[in-house]
Amino acid sequence: MSGLVAVCGLLLLALVLSLVLKKDAPVIAFLLTLTAGVLILLYGFDMVRHAAQQFSALLEQGGITGSLYLPVLQAVGIAVIVRIMGALCRDAGQSALAAKVEIVGAVLALSVCLPLFEQVLDLLAAWTA
Repeated sequence: MSGLVAVCGLLLLALVLSLVLKKDAPVIAFLLTLTAGVLILLYGFDMVRHAAQQFSALLEQGGITGSLYLPVLQAVGIAVIVRIMGALCRDAGQSALAAKVEIVGAVLALSVCLPLFEQVLDLLAAWTA
């Protein structure tokens, strides 16, 4: 809970400073929000790593192999990265670039899920045979 308070404090500080600087120094305001975002993500990576380890342990206890859930986790990771990059592009006034990043992200998410689709088809073929 204290981690959430620290993240929210950093976020509010960055937002207030960005709003103050936006009129006179928009580039500095953008760099400030970009830096705050990076710091927040770096802080969150440790929590994500810990949660991923717990998630993997639970799935292994249930007998679910990594080949079943790894594509889903990769697709979620791609979605998070694309969302952040799209927001950064929009903040910089590049909506068209944000749309292109989102299209590429959708294609990548589908491509990492192809092995999962193959496993589902193999399971269906074995079940119907």
